[in-house]
Amino acid sequence: MDILTSLQFFKRDFIVTIKNYREVFPFIKTNKLWKGFLGYSWVTKFLLLVGAVASLKFAGVFNDFFNQTSQQGISFNSVGNLIGNTIDEGYDLFMMSGFKYAILILMEVVIFHFARKTLEILTGEKAEASLNSFIQAQVRMFKVVLFAYVMETVSTVLAGVGISILGIGIIKPGVNFVIQCFFLGFVIIDNYNEIYHMTIKQSFKYTRQYTGVSIAIGIVVYVLMLLPVLGAFLAPLLAAVTATITMHELDEKDNSLDEVFVENAF
Repeated sequence: MDILTSLQFFKRDFIVTIKNYREVFPFIKTNKLWKGFLGYSWVTKFLLLVGAVASLKFAGVFNDFFNQTSQQGISFNSVGNLIGNTIDEGYDLFMMSGFKYAILILMEVVIFHFARKTLEILTGEKAEASLNSFIQAQVRMFKVVLFAYVMETVSTVLAGVGISILGIGIIKPGVNFVIQCFFLGFVIIDNYNEIYHMTIKQSFKYTRQYTGVSIAIGIVVYVLMLLPVLGAFLAPLLAAVTATITMHELDEKDNSLDEVFVENAF
């Protein structure tokens, strides 16, 4: 596949993914994907704990903002400072010990449930969602996150070396951001690939065919996780549904799953 064709597919996949993100709320509401989710007896307390932990990093930023505006009134500068500080805090949070991946590990139950329910709606066939299958998915998530974290680190270092040699350091933050988003997206998409019994190696190779999907998913996950409390829950939930819808749609267009030697998903 030449560069021009690859760019065309990347553009198509990116646009399709963003379009599906815009339509995901009606899909969730119409199909009531939350049904059965609260059946996990430990889910509610678990999610509240995760949301609380995720929001702590941002508490100081918002506290400073409201203290400032209570004395000076809300201004464009104060709002700008809030946005800037929140982005800075979010960036620090994501870079700190792979926190972005830790959240996805903790929220695997959300990704697991909503990915399988979505595929069930799309195919009309019931996906396995037993306790045993969830435990396997959780173990898989640990392995995938470790793989993604190492690959992201290596890719970032190699990209940094190349950028330094070329003397175009100004693009380094943007390149690093794209790399992070790709691997964030890959971790989400792997849940779809896992249903089709792909190995992690097969899953990564397969996801690289849909780089536009992975980067688009990663960008939205990155942004949503900047939201205190809700972000930790909404980011993986919306990503799981969107990734499943998008990959299923593109698989049908490209017949790409036919090229992967896997067992029947169900």
